[in-house]
Amino acid sequence: VNDLYSFSQRDLEFIVKFKEEYGSDTFRCLLHSVCPSIYGHEIVKAGITLSLFGGVRKHSMDRNKVPVRGDIHVIIVGDPGLGKSQLLQAASA
Repeated sequence: VNDLYSFSQRDLEFIVKFKEEYGSDTFRCLLHSVCPSIYGHEIVKAGITLSLFGGVRKHSMDRNKVPVRGDIHVIIVGDPGLGKSQLLQAASA
């Protein structure tokens, strides 16, 4: 059965290799992968990263439809020129 919560052997090998390479800094690695062209803003990047892994599943009456996660909503407030739009565009991509 290949459902949303199962891993293939290839997925498991990637996870093990990633863990060996990055150790306990997995979350930090994810943070740095969000819009790496913008330096700093770790707290904002952490919020965006956590929102990408969160969300609520949308339920459909059609049993043949694949379950999808609901839309995420994030607002970033700050001074002009800090890259807020770039961060949000990177998250949506």
